[in-house]
Amino acid sequence: MFQTLKKMLRVLRKLVEVRRGFIEFKKTGNTPPEAYSQMINLFCETKGYSNDIIHQIIKTPKRKFPSSSGILGNYAKDDIGKITSILREKGYYIFEQGISDEIGNYLFELGCNTDLAERPLDSDGYKDKTVHSKFNPTLVPKTIRYDFDEQMLINDPIVQKILTDFSILSVAQSYLGCLPKADVTGMWWHTDFSKEPNAEAATMWHFDMDRVKWLKFFFYLTDVTPETGPHCFIEGSHRTKGIPKHLLKHGYARLTDKDVDEYYPKEKYIEYNAKKFTVIAEDTRGLHKGKALIKGSRLIFQTQFSDHLFGGTYSSKKIVRFANPEIEDFIKSNKDIYERFL
Repeated sequence: MFQTLKKMLRVLRKLVEVRRGFIEFKKTGNTPPEAYSQMINLFCETKGYSNDIIHQIIKTPKRKFPSSSGILGNYAKDDIGKITSILREKGYYIFEQGISDEIGNYLFELGCNTDLAERPLDSDGYKDKTVHSKFNPTLVPKTIRYDFDEQMLINDPIVQKILTDFSILSVAQSYLGCLPKADVTGMWWHTDFSKEPNAEAATMWHFDMDRVKWLKFFFYLTDVTPETGPHCFIEGSHRTKGIPKHLLKHGYARLTDKDVDEYYPKEKYIEYNAKKFTVIAEDTRGLHKGKALIKGSRLIFQTQFSDHLFGGTYSSKKIVRFANPEIEDFIKSNKDIYERFL
């Protein structure tokens, strides 16, 4: 009884700190580090219940989009509902229709002809200035992962087409149950520089906790095979109580295969081996990782939609040019969706 009371008081104190953080965020647009830290601690302590409660408090009303069709397919309302049901049950959805060859080839060429940053093998490496250069898949790599600048991406016309696509927005809004906020957008190469799992390259098991609730869309821009490091996910681990307390005791940390293997049956381990231009939606609150590459390289584009921008702090990135007047009008007419980039 006494221990239960102590736990309740501990949770209450953390909730108060998170509430203060939301008040501060409303004033300044910035999340206090302590409030963000306590949100993560609450998630681990309550097995996800805290995020569910906070989401219900902060979510904003949905918006009616002109259609629910777009680059992922011609969807009716019922189609979006079926996709949402699968996402809620499994935590992921592989779209039958990937992106077109035109969009896929464009993004691949962008990945081969744009400056990027060599990600260091450990967090200490971030103290040094990263080297910028174009990536050549035929040369010996210098690191496990190469990242593209988000500022460049959100000002690219095809990326803007993706960010304003009605099929993507409709799936995100249906799953989140509220107005989606355009959020973290990235693209990266993974290489066979090292065959060992690496925390900085996200090739160890982990859950994300940048926001309260979110949905990510992964775009494969190269064929992904067992040799080229498929993205992996544990089905159902995104749900409340989906990650056992023994793993959550590690906190917001990378986990080894040995850590995770003990708790999930093999049929829950999903490995996305798929052709280029495949698109996968995933709730990365569940346990996931990129598998270490045995041979070759893979290129992935990813964008995220969240329920709120409270959470992790990212450097300011702004849209300074628009692909066309239609996209400009839509973004400016929906500033609450694209506020992070305006």
